[in-house]
Amino acid sequence: MKPHISELPTFAWQLVNGQRTHIEQSLAQLREQDIAPYLNTTKPLRVMDLANGRLRPQYALLRGGGHDIYGIDYVNRAPRSLTDLAYIVARRLYNLRLRGATPHTRADTLVCGDVGKLPFQNDLFDLATSVAAFEHFLDVPAVVAELHRVLRPGGIAWICIHVFTSLSGGHNVKLLEVPLQKFPANIDPWDHLRKRRLPFTVPLNEWRISQYVQAFERHFEIIAHQAALREGEEWLTSEIAAELAAYSRDELTSAAYVIVARKLA
Repeated sequence: MKPHISELPTFAWQLVNGQRTHIEQSLAQLREQDIAPYLNTTKPLRVMDLANGRLRPQYALLRGGGHDIYGIDYVNRAPRSLTDLAYIVARRLYNLRLRGATPHTRADTLVCGDVGKLPFQNDLFDLATSVAAFEHFLDVPAVVAELHRVLRPGGIAWICIHVFTSLSGGHNVKLLEVPLQKFPANIDPWDHLRKRRLPFTVPLNEWRISQYVQAFERHFEIIAHQAALREGEEWLTSEIAAELAAYSRDELTSAAYVIVARKLA
């Protein structure tokens, strides 16, 4: 979730004090643990960062690890606005704070393109990674099929999803805390699953965890899938749980969910 322009000063401070970089490095370490049994990460891998985002933290960390990393996102374009310029500053702060990151990028490894129609050849990548992007894809099956096409046999997809059914899954509250720790007093918890008084500010496909798992199962061998980050347990009262009985407690408290999948030969 990208911060609103009005939140950038607070977000920048979180970059400086290490709060944001700690989260990104924790995700990178989790990915390393998950893929180590299947890929030799001591040697350079060819990696695709799917929907790398404006800040590109995972791109920078993987590049710093010596991997041949490519990022694809519509935001990979020349600066055109004050917001774009603000993100250039934020990226520099990120790179200064991210231990092991490489601040320098090659223009030819950041592609402006459609994740549902990847401009890469078949069987090209050893690893595809994505963080907090799949919840925004409006044609998830197309993206998963494209991932399968561009990964080599034996290649791994490591996908971290900000789950829609989580406390912050509606993306309509300020997400300057990860996980969310201070829920706004004037907003009902899980409003996006209940009365929907707050409008959505970004595209959301509203998929549930089981739908993502099934989409990957159609093309990949699922190695593992589990919650990587939880939030909201203290707000999930018995009354709210009863109102949201169609959702499991696991769904409602899984803020980040990781799917690890392998392309079979």
